[in-house]
Amino acid sequence: MLKPLKHPLALGLGALALVIGIGLVLIFQYLQLEQQRDLRQWQLRLGLIAESRAGAVDSWLARGFADLEELAGNASLQMYLSQAGSSNRDEDRQAALGYLRNLILAAAQRSGFQAEPPAGRIPANLPQTGHAGLALYDAAGRMLVTTPHMPAPDTASRDLVQRVIDTGERTLQDIFLAPDGHALTGFAVPVFAVQGVDAAQRRQPVGVIHGIRDAQRELFPLLATREPQRQGETLLVGQQEGLAVYLSPLRDGTPPTQRRLTLQIQQLAAAEALRAPGSFQRLPDYRGEEVLMTSRRLEQAPWILLHKIDADTALSESREHRRFLLSVFLLTLFLVSAALVAAWRHGTSLRAERMAAELTERRRELEEQGRLLHAVTDNVTDFLFLLDSELKFRFANRPLANTMDIAVEDIPGKSLASVLGTDVATILAGFLQSRTDNPASRLLDLQIADRQRRFECRVLDLPERAGLERTTLVVLHDVTALHRAQQQQARTLQQTIQALMRAVDTHDPYSADHSVRTAAVANAIARAMELPEDERRALDMAANLANVGKIFLPGEILTKTDALTRDEQAQLRQHVQYSLDILSNLDFDGPVLEIIGQKQEHLDGSGYPNGLQDGQIRLSARILAVANAFVALVSPRAWREGLDAEAALDRLLADAGSRYDRQVIAALFHVVENGEVREMTTGKA
Repeated sequence: MLKPLKHPLALGLGALALVIGIGLVLIFQYLQLEQQRDLRQWQLRLGLIAESRAGAVDSWLARGFADLEELAGNASLQMYLSQAGSSNRDEDRQAALGYLRNLILAAAQRSGFQAEPPAGRIPANLPQTGHAGLALYDAAGRMLVTTPHMPAPDTASRDLVQRVIDTGERTLQDIFLAPDGHALTGFAVPVFAVQGVDAAQRRQPVGVIHGIRDAQRELFPLLATREPQRQGETLLVGQQEGLAVYLSPLRDGTPPTQRRLTLQIQQLAAAEALRAPGSFQRLPDYRGEEVLMTSRRLEQAPWILLHKIDADTALSESREHRRFLLSVFLLTLFLVSAALVAAWRHGTSLRAERMAAELTERRRELEEQGRLLHAVTDNVTDFLFLLDSELKFRFANRPLANTMDIAVEDIPGKSLASVLGTDVATILAGFLQSRTDNPASRLLDLQIADRQRRFECRVLDLPERAGLERTTLVVLHDVTALHRAQQQQARTLQQTIQALMRAVDTHDPYSADHSVRTAAVANAIARAMELPEDERRALDMAANLANVGKIFLPGEILTKTDALTRDEQAQLRQHVQYSLDILSNLDFDGPVLEIIGQKQEHLDGSGYPNGLQDGQIRLSARILAVANAFVALVSPRAWREGLDAEAALDRLLADAGSRYDRQVIAALFHVVENGEVREMTTGKA
């Protein structure tokens, strides 16, 4: 009585645990989706800021290059620069330099390359340098003129000018620090000769305009955020000698270009920005703090703009939101679980009462069904019984019980071996365990009650019902008498076939044993081409009976040594139809008559009796056609001697594709090479 109560309890607890587990999984999946949604929103927000600031930086750089390129394209500047570099007269050179100085000074005032005067009073004996200016260099890299307060050239500036002279392309100078620690950046564009000079000289710059602008005053403000602190920090980073260089000032007070970190650090925001510009990641920054970052590649400079925000600050609201959702979901899950437990306890008591009533009713129904089942099965001659999953009897009809001399009521619960014997039980168990179909059927030879009989064993798995395990219905139908009748019919058919073959051999002595040899060759080809077993049986039968119609042909036609007349050939072709007429009333397994009717057909439609072509002819008929022709060629006839196998194969190969199937001839080659039909080459049976 305890076992039925434990099962529903375990089932209920398992269901409750499953509900709780699924609920927890769904809750955390939802929270994960919420976190991913927040990250996607931050990716979009940071991307918009990065795009905006990258565009502002690119515009500032583009304006700097555009101003210098406009000045470099000035014809007067090109002319006087060429004159200053090539004139031998000092007066002309000084006049040209004076004009160039005025020209670049005006351009500096107009374009923003003019430096503001240094603040405070500076001793007269010290140079007054500012943070911007223009300088003009000749083709040899010598500085010709500069604007007031232009920072003094250093090695990097001279290298920049020389690179522009060598390449003839504009170049940007990375952000660098002035002696006073002020951040500057440089622009350099080539100046080419005036258009009147020949093309070869125009490709070589006649000078370089080098401009310096105040990055700290003009560029870095473009990176500054106007939003609250939580909007993060925008940086310019570059790559130099395998290091990530922070080109802009950092929030921790580090001046521009003074913080450098190796690119070998995999988990670093700047390194990732240089490796994959445009990506969105959650990585540590230069302080080791985890940030959300995205980056953009600048079009006007080999720099990467990196925009980041502290991850803790950015995700604090979403984290609080997820905590709130988690609390709500867990509370809801707890309340639902409590409600399910209460409902289950109430339902359990109701089910217990209902099950008691159902069991009583079911027992009554089973007793009635048992009486009905016995009433039906006891009046049939077949053996019927039910087996459980352990192959023990649940029911057996009276004919089986009487045959085994066991009371019907004693059979349930017994094993197969104890009722039917070990040998029969082994055979039945093997069939039950190896079958794949439901229902399934098989012919079995069983010795029951000391009598060897053949049974058709039919098996059906009955559907499971509440409270009942799987049950298998087995029906043993005695087909011993039917099997014997079929065997007798097969023997009669075989005797009839042998009689017809003897009649053909007697009527045409030159074709003696032709059918037997043709069947042997056809079977060898069929095995080589891996025809199915049932198709091979039909082919063997057709090969043995293919020439039976020749008994209706005049003997003088079959034994004639001269060429046949047209009428005689027409009569000879009638033997196929005669064969079909003789055999039409016999019951064959498989397409025997169809194979016989097509054995004289050719692939090109030149055969008889119906002129079939290629795909209309069965493969087994094509095999019979090749086998029949091969045996005929190697066998002696009234008008010729038999050919050897090689000559016969050459004859068949000449007609391959037109009369005979190439694949069948190839299989025959294989059969002959393996010696399977060697005796056919001598014409012996």
